[in-house]
Amino acid sequence: MLRPIRLLWLVALFAVGWSAWWGWGAWRAQTGLESWMEARRDAGWLAEWDRISVAGFPTRIDRTISGLVLANPAGGWVLTMPFFQILGLNYEPNHLVLVWPDEMELATPQQRIAISGADLKGSVTFRPGPAREVEAATLVFKDIALASDSGWTSRVGEFRLATRPAAGADAMRDIGLEIIGLKPRSPALEQLADAGILPGEVETLKADLAISFDRPWDRRALEEARPQPREIRIREIAVRWGALELRLAGSLSVDAEGAASGEVMVKSTNWREMLDLARQSGAIPDSFIDTIDSAFTLLSGLAGRKDTLDIPLTLREGRMSLGPVPLGRAPRLRLP
Repeated sequence: MLRPIRLLWLVALFAVGWSAWWGWGAWRAQTGLESWMEARRDAGWLAEWDRISVAGFPTRIDRTISGLVLANPAGGWVLTMPFFQILGLNYEPNHLVLVWPDEMELATPQQRIAISGADLKGSVTFRPGPAREVEAATLVFKDIALASDSGWTSRVGEFRLATRPAAGADAMRDIGLEIIGLKPRSPALEQLADAGILPGEVETLKADLAISFDRPWDRRALEEARPQPREIRIREIAVRWGALELRLAGSLSVDAEGAASGEVMVKSTNWREMLDLARQSGAIPDSFIDTIDSAFTLLSGLAGRKDTLDIPLTLREGRMSLGPVPLGRAPRLRLP
């Protein structure tokens, strides 16, 4: 009879020890999240929440923060969510699953955007250490709807974003983006769709990039300021919108002020339809479109195909031009 009793004692001791270990991990997770939120307040943020709870015994540490309002005055945004979840195994602290609610709101100085979706999740792995530097991350959002109080709406069937260290280049990160079933809505686009000029859905938008940043993506990226790009290698950016197809590839260097220099090759099929779209939408003045049309007609004729355009987009000294056509001031490439 001694052996069964000893076995029961061992099982009981293991159960007590495991429960104590889980409880300690749950306490650390809850107090760590509360401390982080309090630190945001001390840094001048608005950080409000109703409750932080931890569940998942015996193998998980699942944190849920309810009634969350988080705002960064310097960044100019306010995020309001009924809850946000950080899920993970208690024996894998460097791998987390993030869950957003089905409905939330993002406010900026310009507008308020209501966001809804059916399945908004992400996965992130960190390198060991207190800095919490991101090793790899994936976001998959499905059935997204955006509605702005400024009048526009959009829907996205599926949004995928992934990043990992670039092979053979320690300072660079591979970044992949895919958007399927984008349905932008605005009065101008609705008129174009009703006239049969443009379909109501952008079928696909894909990007395959390698980007180096001025510092790592770690906890400071959220707490302080975002890392800024310094070199961008565009392996491919591809857009398909009905009969319109656009592809870009090239390299850019970015200085500390966000000014980009370099060259990106732009390949467009059915480029005349794209110019007609710009003319119909009123986005570009007719006189300027006529100039672009004449230049592109000449360049596509030299390439041997009048419906296809291969032309460099050049950025230099804060200006940009598409082939021989100056486009004016180049946008600054800085993350807010």
